[in-house]
Amino acid sequence: MFRNTMTTARTMSTIVSQAIAKDIRSSATLIVAAPTTKSTTGHNYELLMMKRNAKSSFINAHVFPGGVVDKHDENWKMDNVSDLTNKICAIRETFEESGLLLTHPPAHTVLKDAATREEWRERVHNDASQFKVLCESHKLVPAVDKLIPFANWITPAAERRRYNAQFYLTVLDPSIAVQETTAADGKELVQLDWFTPEQALSAWREEKIVLIPPQWYSLHVMGPVKDHKDLASKAGLGALRTMNGHVSTIMPQHGAVPENDKREKEGYHTFLAYPGDEAYLDIKTGNPSGNPGDRHRIYIQGRMQYFDLEKNVNVPEPKSKL
Repeated sequence: MFRNTMTTARTMSTIVSQAIAKDIRSSATLIVAAPTTKSTTGHNYELLMMKRNAKSSFINAHVFPGGVVDKHDENWKMDNVSDLTNKICAIRETFEESGLLLTHPPAHTVLKDAATREEWRERVHNDASQFKVLCESHKLVPAVDKLIPFANWITPAAERRRYNAQFYLTVLDPSIAVQETTAADGKELVQLDWFTPEQALSAWREEKIVLIPPQWYSLHVMGPVKDHKDLASKAGLGALRTMNGHVSTIMPQHGAVPENDKREKEGYHTFLAYPGDEAYLDIKTGNPSGNPGDRHRIYIQGRMQYFDLEKNVNVPEPKSKL
């Protein structure tokens, strides 16, 4: 039994290594929280979500703004800023997709004319190098200091298109009237919504919107945090971030629900294992990240139609970073 287990571990280590070696595109996502006083769910903030069009990789799904890192995102220099390229990408993509531009000073105090703002938005959408031109010509500095590392998702190895997505969180200043200054770009995004975490999850349960696991899990861990002032320090700890606040790199790993298992009888056929689960192999060493009985996984019904989380452990502290 021991030898077979070791053989399996070595085999899976090779599989994981090969999966990491595949082409994976760097991307960045920004979770935008806007303070509000009109919530009916007990939250004093709403989250910006956008519906992808039917030609997108995430067909008709509601996602947070973001996209693939462009080579021009690397042309910025700022002292003492970690992950600068990804943060620039997150801010640029959010501007392209929603019209919300996060800068110092606030962009709406400089770009006051809506037509001018939309003209720049279109220019940046067509040519990412224009984002730096926009900022320099109007003396705007991307507000990278307002972006809090929140999660790191790597697309499962079985998928055709794969991304290493850095998720950031930002909480807007209450003085910014975001609801009046944002709109879907009509290209990649066809609809823009502001939801509290519970509103988004309720809409998903009622099949009014489509969610994919990273967005679903992000909403799930933000749900218990009612006050926007606590998001940075509390949301996702033990799940997407370690209890010490370090972002956990997650490359979901598929597993099959055994026949006659309670979950299988409920219609769940597969699960995605996350760090800490007994079925999750460390993406650097290939070794199990959890002990027998440890659970950190999402069970799946249909084609990502319904998820159910089982979790009895916290994500381990990272030993290395991809």
